[in-house]
Amino acid sequence: MSPKLDPRWEWIRVPEMGNPDQWIKGECNHLTPEPVHAEPTGELVAHLCPDCNTQLPAEWQP
Repeated sequence: MSPKLDPRWEWIRVPEMGNPDQWIKGECNHLTPEPVHAEPTGELVAHLCPDCNTQLPAEWQP
């Protein structure tokens, strides 16, 4: 049985002989990006992932 893992991240299973499996947090899945708009035009210029602070391109789609 695998533990409940945070869906915002990819998880890597690391088996350990004789012990329960360990899970290592991998890359962010960017599930909740925030749009970044230019001032004063309001043009969409990027997205920012609040989970990992990665700047994503304006045309990025979840």
